[in-house]
Amino acid sequence: MYANWDIPGQSVLGGEDGATVAEELRMLLRSGRLRDCWHVPPEEAFAQLGLGKTICWRQVGWYGPLEIWRDPEHAVSDILFNGPADSPFFVVQRGMMVNTGVMVHPAWIDWTQRQLVWRSQGIAPDQPLPPFVQGVVDGLRYAITSRSASPAGPSLSIRLLPERWATLDDLVQGQVITREASDLLLAALNGGASLLIAGPTGSGKTTLAAALTQAIGRHMRLVVIEDGGELPRSANSLHIEAPPEPGGFGRAVTFALRQKPNYIIVGEVRGGEAMAMLQAAATGHPGLGTIHAATVQGALRNLERMALIGLAQETTGAGQAAAQIVRGLITSDVVNLLVVQIGRTPTGKRGVVAIEEVLPQGAQGQSGDPFPTNPLFRYERSSDRLMRAGYVNAGWGLGRM
Repeated sequence: MYANWDIPGQSVLGGEDGATVAEELRMLLRSGRLRDCWHVPPEEAFAQLGLGKTICWRQVGWYGPLEIWRDPEHAVSDILFNGPADSPFFVVQRGMMVNTGVMVHPAWIDWTQRQLVWRSQGIAPDQPLPPFVQGVVDGLRYAITSRSASPAGPSLSIRLLPERWATLDDLVQGQVITREASDLLLAALNGGASLLIAGPTGSGKTTLAAALTQAIGRHMRLVVIEDGGELPRSANSLHIEAPPEPGGFGRAVTFALRQKPNYIIVGEVRGGEAMAMLQAAATGHPGLGTIHAATVQGALRNLERMALIGLAQETTGAGQAAAQIVRGLITSDVVNLLVVQIGRTPTGKRGVVAIEEVLPQGAQGQSGDPFPTNPLFRYERSSDRLMRAGYVNAGWGLGRM
């Protein structure tokens, strides 16, 4: 049932298609027959189960111990393994980090890494893995380290992508955002404003971005730029995988301008592409992206810093002149930038805690100064709700929102 990955070129399917084999293995897992097999190497485990040796694993969407938590009923969003052989698996379940106590034979970690990389990137099992590898396959977004990067043992970091992305209605029902706030964000996107969704890791940035892109994707053309193919597709969306080399994201954003986008969607803003996004928005190609930050001002400072990196890559300019160019774009009345802050409330609930509009200021102000913003919604602790705090200044919502 297993391919001897030490023998290059072995790729026999043995009369069973990959989907049938994967379902058979899931049945064995659900029945409990695999429970005692994780402490022996995969070859021995498959032999104990009475399975043959004629399967090409590249055709089988099954990932060893990861399958323990893949059923949606477990409500697991992340699966983590830290490397040492005596380490347990950790999972993020219903938003909480949990030590599962599950330990497996080290050969299962090697096997799982090989399966992820072989199926997603075609790196043959007899080839050494690079120190760091990331990708997406079968609803699993993975980032792994090989032994050359983590001498204590290879690691796994797996994000389980949802089979069905939450819609705005789902998020309203789940009290992640209020109906009034979601209507305002849709009005902003329909009016050509640019949107930055900020929050720490695991706060729900991508979930909110996916809900918004699904909503506007019904009537707009979207160009989506990511490094892992995570966000959902809409009827008229082009998905581009950014080149991994330095500046690749920025070049992808510039390329997107030639694809007639109504919106340019960047899965995560984390480098010089911030400058390309601001320039695109200033020329009539608004954007939506996510960014790591704990506050609205933190998000704007991170955006400024990243845009300065992008500007430095384009020109030899630096110093205050460059900072004024970037600040002028961020606070431009053409860009019409909104920041949505998502995170955890003091009661532990995940949700939107602030929506602020960046006010026009032009190139005034010094780098490091607070950005002028107009709070539109803020979380109020007394009511444990997101409440209206102000009204829109920009033309897209002035007098209406």
